[in-house]
Amino acid sequence: MKQSLKMALLVTAIGLSVPAAQASIINFDSLKGDIFEGGDIVKADPLFNLTVLGDGMAGAIASASTCSILDCPSGNNTPYYLGLNDGGLQISNQLGFKLSSFSSSFASPVAANIPFSVANLIVSGTGLRGETFSDRFTLSGQNANGKWTFSDFQYAASNRVFKTLSFAACLTTVTGECVPFSNNQAQFAIDNINVAAVPEPAEWLLMALGLAGISMVMRRKNKAQTISAGIAS
Repeated sequence: MKQSLKMALLVTAIGLSVPAAQASIINFDSLKGDIFEGGDIVKADPLFNLTVLGDGMAGAIASASTCSILDCPSGNNTPYYLGLNDGGLQISNQLGFKLSSFSSSFASPVAANIPFSVANLIVSGTGLRGETFSDRFTLSGQNANGKWTFSDFQYAASNRVFKTLSFAACLTTVTGECVPFSNNQAQFAIDNINVAAVPEPAEWLLMALGLAGISMVMRRKNKAQTISAGIAS
């Protein structure tokens, strides 16, 4: 086998071995009992920076067995993040990442019978080129047992690449429109944030070289077949 063909096959093998993205499900299982103020860093995943948004006490880690102050959600037996007092949670990765799904619920500051939606989860972010995005998801009301419950949400724009992404909640009107933050009432729970860091530039280069290697091999194969056909005729 000629040296150029060997090199093409080697580059192809390297390129195909590079993962398309580094998938990660951000959960909060290792942060039991933590309380956060605005600006604090939440060390939940080594690939992503998580920063608490808000003033004063703006976040906490809770679970079914530890959340007693609020009317906390059910449907999750592991620790999860609570956005408190109109606070939010920002995820960042300067190389870029994608969001595919997450699990979330409203968390009422007081116990009350509210069997209908009262809040939206706001998912907003900034892309690699500075473009901004914002989407809203309706958080469910209480179930038949009078409990707020986690729901799974799919992010439709799963190919969108973010540099920063934040989660926050807003109370809503009867028509589902957000009302301004006030009185520290917009609270939410979130867990199992399914994200994927996009490949670094060096990985993109390897994949490009891999495709170039495949193209080179195919061209040589087609040329050989053409020559063979000409000799046979």
